[in-house]
Amino acid sequence: MKKFILLLLFFTFAIAANAQSKPAPKLQCYLAGLKGGDITVADFTHIIDSPVVVKDEKGVTYPISRFTVGYKFTSTYQDEDSGEKKTTSDFRSQEYTDESRMSELWRQSVKDNVRVGDELLLFNVLVRLKNGKKMMVPQISFKIK
Repeated sequence: MKKFILLLLFFTFAIAANAQSKPAPKLQCYLAGLKGGDITVADFTHIIDSPVVVKDEKGVTYPISRFTVGYKFTSTYQDEDSGEKKTTSDFRSQEYTDESRMSELWRQSVKDNVRVGDELLLFNVLVRLKNGKKMMVPQISFKIK
């Protein structure tokens, strides 16, 4: 009988503890209020100066702990052996900690070289929750059209 009562108490506390834990917020990353997608070169050069913002479904903003920006682009080079011009896909990235905006140098470099077909990715976005814990946010990308 004692075992039954102890077991009943254990399940009661387990259910109560589980009911009190809040579900994790559903977070979305934004750049200039956009959550990715196709974008023109002109529009892209305007939004690149904006900070990265993360909000939940209620519109509450969360502080950025870390994010990585990646830039996919095509470059051309001259093959030394054949003398032919060739194209190759290239990728560069930069990680930012306790920042919500890309550096001026990064932004200016992208603005100066952006072309149709390039892609900007914001990934490894980590935010601080109100309880002090950190949470990863889904990545977003912008395809230059």
